[in-house]
Amino acid sequence: MPAIKLAVIGYGFMSRQTYCPLLHAFSGRVVLTALVEPDEQRRREALQTYAFDAGLSSVEELLAVGRPDAALVLVPAAFHADVIRPLLDAGVDVYTEKPDTWKLSEARELVALASAKGRVYQVGQNRLFMTAIQKARSFFADTPVDFIAVEKSKKVLTTDAEYLLDDGIHVLSPLMHLAGDITEVLGAVHVENRLLSAHFRLASGGAGVLTQHVDAGYWVERFQMHGPQKSANIVTPDRVELHREQEQVGGSSVGRLPMLFDPASLLGFREAVGHFLDCVESRAQPIGSAASLLRVHEVMNEVFAMAGIGKL
Repeated sequence: MPAIKLAVIGYGFMSRQTYCPLLHAFSGRVVLTALVEPDEQRRREALQTYAFDAGLSSVEELLAVGRPDAALVLVPAAFHADVIRPLLDAGVDVYTEKPDTWKLSEARELVALASAKGRVYQVGQNRLFMTAIQKARSFFADTPVDFIAVEKSKKVLTTDAEYLLDDGIHVLSPLMHLAGDITEVLGAVHVENRLLSAHFRLASGGAGVLTQHVDAGYWVERFQMHGPQKSANIVTPDRVELHREQEQVGGSSVGRLPMLFDPASLLGFREAVGHFLDCVESRAQPIGSAASLLRVHEVMNEVFAMAGIGKL
């Protein structure tokens, strides 16, 4: 199979610190056909560091000189739609950092465009690829979830809708990956610059709770799951405890020391990109597709409306 011609769009923080450094893992599988970055200094830095065939200033220039097979879109979220739209329209498979767009209407438009063009369109929901999340999902594969609660706590002191969508995707997407669809938003509480909390009815008949606390004493993401005779406790990125009939039957703690563990792999980014490339080759619908994230976006908008924050 020929190597995938891959373009990287954007050379900001996530591109420099996470995505470009992991591309060496796919040596021989991809050809780095172009780095697109309007800032000349950043573009020069990328070309000095990585083996891109070309450095270009815009997506229009990229498509004019030759269409890649696939692209990683790593520009700020405010520019996602304007970058992703021409790529999909030109027949390029797209992986974009989350959120795919701020506006639900644009998210729907881009998902429809990807479907019409037969393109792979994946959003970087790296937590779906973390070992702890995958183990818990496998453990509950044949068990309905009666209750799931997720907490994301940190100190940022803002609860505007754009921030809550961006941060909420990190945990609501894996909540739905673990427990299935949400059929109803039952209630929501918003305390400005402190927290957002919501209560859901699951398609399984069970209940779910999401809490985003933005005035916490420390950062944590944790999930608690319960079903008939089963429970799971997860602290991302690396800890999971599994229980059946009051006995612990499985668990792991991978560890977080940077000198021992590659953060891009520990946090699921390498696996997410590898999965995208698999789908580019197989034409399969990816885990973490933009189509699946569309439902998360819709639920978050329902929560915002119920909490009095307003929709995106």
